[in-house]
Amino acid sequence: MQPLTVTLVQNSAGSQLSANLAAIEDQLSHTPPSDLIILPELFMLRGSQTDQSDHAEVIPGPVTQWMATMATRYECWIMAGLIEREGDSIYNTCLLLDPRGHEISRYRKIHLFDADLGPGQHVDERKFYTAGSSPVVATVNGWRIGLSICYDLRFPELYRHYAAQQVDIITVPANFTRITGEAHWETLLRARAIENQCYVLAPNQCGTHPASNVESYGNTMAIDPWGNIL
Repeated sequence: MQPLTVTLVQNSAGSQLSANLAAIEDQLSHTPPSDLIILPELFMLRGSQTDQSDHAEVIPGPVTQWMATMATRYECWIMAGLIEREGDSIYNTCLLLDPRGHEISRYRKIHLFDADLGPGQHVDERKFYTAGSSPVVATVNGWRIGLSICYDLRFPELYRHYAAQQVDIITVPANFTRITGEAHWETLLRARAIENQCYVLAPNQCGTHPASNVESYGNTMAIDPWGNIL
């Protein structure tokens, strides 16, 4: 198996799509070449439910096309979490494109976040998103990758399924909150790597959500099968 070079991007998305994409383009312009770029969950927009509904796209849509442009510009695979619309349903989706900008895999978040994070900070994704139902394994340059998103991290059954599929890598693009991240982010990521004997790649957002005022934890991590933080 050939080596795989990966870039994990951490950002703090606001409510303006064009500004968010421009900021990431600037980050990528200063990044060494890699085989795979992974962006966080909701990398392109964090806003009100109206904002997010307005930018939920039937794939391929504007954000997918932007991802395809980045893939072809940098001649690499690209994975990112975006908001997908299909019929009357909206999904929290992780999309993987190949270096030609073609869609290879699409994973819809199975476990939707629901928690009280403090006064006036109750988050319930079930009020907005439809849950996905299917694990997804993709192959990038010979490496088998199991896809997941953020809150999925708390449910080991998904990752045991991926281990049974003999994945080499688990990806966890996330918008993990500061409160839950300080308590569990590193612990859970290292546990998933150790118990499934695979690499875990987890780009996380940072900064404060402009609509909910919920702070994200950052601390993007890459972890090897021994549990070492790379």
